[in-house]
Amino acid sequence: MHRRLIGPLSVGALLFAGLLVAGCGSSSSSTTTTTTAAISKAEFVAKGNAICAAGTKKEEAGFMAFAKQHGISEKEEPTKAQQAELVETVFAPNIQSQIDSVKALGAPSGEEQQVTSALETAQETLNKVKAKPELAFSEQNPFKATGEQLHALGLTQCAKEG
Repeated sequence: MHRRLIGPLSVGALLFAGLLVAGCGSSSSSTTTTTTAAISKAEFVAKGNAICAAGTKKEEAGFMAFAKQHGISEKEEPTKAQQAELVETVFAPNIQSQIDSVKALGAPSGEEQQVTSALETAQETLNKVKAKPELAFSEQNPFKATGEQLHALGLTQCAKEG
């Protein structure tokens, strides 16, 4: 989930580029995540990866627009205030949308617990990053555990290192 978007700017959670998935999500800060009805494994993987890939593109575009708007060059690090604004206006809404979109897919039969656990981990991590935006810019990837869980489910476009 680490991603160098704006030069030395490393963003943990672009993963989800998308950490997770894309779409238009709520700003819920709940850590309880429950998936809906069963979906085939192939459909879950295809749709989940599409959500994440779209989320990654949307997030990258948001970061680049933010950098341009604020005059941040590829060779400079955003200020702490800019980092907080990036998390609040670009990163967190995008990742929340991805979480919500993957959640809405449901889970393949027999994998409900794994999907719920991965999404709960993602939500908990996002909540931590929202509370401490600098986590998204640290060398330690805050979404590492989420990525491992999602990749085990076949969602390799989600929570990518980059």
